[in-house]
Amino acid sequence: MKLNLKPITLANHEVLLQLMQRIYPPAYKHLWINNDCNWYINSQYNLKQLTKELQDLNANYFFIKYDTKTIGILRLIHQKPLRTTKLHRLYLDQAYQGLGLGQQLMQLSYDIATDNLSTSIWLEAMDTQLQALNFYKKCGFKIVDSYTLDFDLILDQFRGMNKMTKQL
Repeated sequence: MKLNLKPITLANHEVLLQLMQRIYPPAYKHLWINNDCNWYINSQYNLKQLTKELQDLNANYFFIKYDTKTIGILRLIHQKPLRTTKLHRLYLDQAYQGLGLGQQLMQLSYDIATDNLSTSIWLEAMDTQLQALNFYKKCGFKIVDSYTLDFDLILDQFRGMNKMTKQL
């Protein structure tokens, strides 16, 4: 089976929205009041937001493909003056977790960051998402800061965020 990245375009908006409506809720609906994560999905993956994100020439936005199936998304933002890249979004269908794809995706992210002259990569992860935190730590990321999310509809116990970084 082959893993690859396909750039997301405006023409893919409906595919992106449907993908996130399918893969986000099983992993994250418990974070939101009444288990309703539609507000978040609609705020992050609407056409206006996608248009704005695709206009950022210092970012890459990809569908994650496994053979012919679209199984997730990856977005990287290159902060060139700082020589760092933010891993902004990495969502993978739960059915494909545990297959070693995360490690491959991280290596692809490192390669893209290095191609953009970054010497480090960083991300933000919820402090209660232990599986994700453990994965990032296993990949060599270190927690360097923490803060609290200010989304109105997120449950209080899930507001904690960690900023993590790794030297490339």
